Amino acid sequence: MKGLPLYESWKDNPLEALRQHPLVVEQTEDDALSLAINVWLSNKLIAIMAGSPQFELPDNAGFAYQESADGRGPWRTLTHYDAVSELWITVGVEVAPARQAMLATMLRGLSPLLIVLPLTLLVVYLGVSRGLVPLHTLVRHIARRKPGQLEPLATTGVPTEVAGVVTSINALMERLAFALEAEQRFTANAAHELTTPLAAIKAEVQLCQRQLRDAAAAGLLSGISDRVDRASHTVEQLLTLARLDPELPLQCVPVPLRALLVEALADTGHLARANDLTIDLSAGPEITVSGNVEALAILLRNLLVNAFRYATPGTTVHIRLALADAVHLEICNACPPLSADEFRQISHRFYRVPGTAPIGAGLGLSIVERIATLHDATFSAGPQTAGDGFCARLSLPTSG
Repeated sequence: MKGLPLYESWKDNPLEALRQHPLVVEQTEDDALSLAINVWLSNKLIAIMAGSPQFELPDNAGFAYQESADGRGPWRTLTHYDAVSELWITVGVEVAPARQAMLATMLRGLSPLLIVLPLTLLVVYLGVSRGLVPLHTLVRHIARRKPGQLEPLATTGVPTEVAGVVTSINALMERLAFALEAEQRFTANAAHELTTPLAAIKAEVQLCQRQLRDAAAAGLLSGISDRVDRASHTVEQLLTLARLDPELPLQCVPVPLRALLVEALADTGHLARANDLTIDLSAGPEITVSGNVEALAILLRNLLVNAFRYATPGTTVHIRLALADAVHLEICNACPPLSADEFRQISHRFYRVPGTAPIGAGLGLSIVERIATLHDATFSAGPQTAGDGFCARLSLPTSG
């Protein structure tokens, strides 16, 4: 495009000459933006920037988007009109290079942040994590405790912010320990105070039975004796349940389960004889489990007593002890069929199947379930394979 160079003075170039040859404004080479300048006088272009497209004569002042004739893309322009000199001045910038320059400027500004921000977050995370280590240690220590462990928590290394919480928890556990100890003392004292007079009543009833010859009186005394036996059994079961309820850690040792089962059979065999029952105990090698001898002995006795007392007279009680993925114990007897609802409630405390005649307090299977839980074992009750009778099933983890 031909025109007069910028260094020529306006006064030395008449306006008529500018109408014929517009003034060319040189553009700096290091400018990354594509700039444009158009100047009109009386509808004639009198000045233009080098490399700038020629825009159409504007109709009004202000911002606008314009297309260049060479197809270089849209331009963002600003037009101003000077009423004194009657000059129209349009300046503009090509949109695409302007956006690229804006993005480059933003990238230069954000680059330090992209490096510093992750490092800052990492430092904050490591600092917070390290500061919370004592708190996490305290949480794990509390979570690993069993309900019966009421020793005070260690206060060394505890953050100052939670030291008051730890102190309050220790005070609470101290009060709980005192309450549990008082409950155990009360249970033991109450059991002793109840057992002694019941034994005395039982002895006096037996003495009266030997001295009286009257049949009616003998029947009354027999009923009193049965009620005393039931009360004594209930007290004994309640005392056993109270000892298990606090869930104190059991002292576990390797226990030969088959030998313990034979001992329990010897202790309860008189019930089987009284009911004319046949005991079918499966043969097999000794099986050792990890557990508390006294608790497992109570469990086995309760299962056997339940099987012998409620079995149909003259039938066979089947006892199976086997080792597979776990130690499986199954004790089945023949008895009137139970409903699904009765099987669901059979291990609830003080629940007895309606119409049950033998002495009982409804606590035997509840105690069995509690001992099984303390040994990480599972207990279930249901009918035999044929759909009738009663089967108590226990699965214990092996000692290994």
